[in-house]
Amino acid sequence: MVSPMPKYRFKSVIDITADDFRKMGVKAAALDIDNTICNDGNDNCIEGLTQWIADIKAAGIKLMIISNAIGSRPKNIAKRLGLRYLSFAKKPWCFKLKKGARMMGVHITEFAMIGDQLFADIKAANKCGAVGIRVDPLMGETRFKHYYAKRRRKEAPVLAQFEKKHGYGVYDE
Repeated sequence: MVSPMPKYRFKSVIDITADDFRKMGVKAAALDIDNTICNDGNDNCIEGLTQWIADIKAAGIKLMIISNAIGSRPKNIAKRLGLRYLSFAKKPWCFKLKKGARMMGVHITEFAMIGDQLFADIKAANKCGAVGIRVDPLMGETRFKHYYAKRRRKEAPVLAQFEKKHGYGVYDE
């Protein structure tokens, strides 16, 4: 069984620096949408995201979006941010992460999946050998509340175990 334990943890996407990515061995990263870069179910991205994307790209790190969302929303967000995207990813399956790494021209071990869900984003990364980076969710889910409440309860012991060893940021193993 594949573990949902993240490799690294940050409070927010915009807390991750280009130096952090380099220390992790990451040359390209995928961003989840809901509760990672946008509040659940809307198109409003977090403050500072566009500047962060510009800074990270200027440092030579490639970025894209990989989301379980369907329809035009992922496309519209990606277009507005100037990023490539893959939607309907079906995470924790990892085939779209492998495709994303190929699209970015990097080996899967140099590819990070950044997201708020251990049993979707991080588990997908762990399944295929990518770097799983967990960020704290932006807010509580507004859609499918009972489903996500159950998932968040399931995540709590995993995060508690992670906290005992590492905390936030990039650490030496």
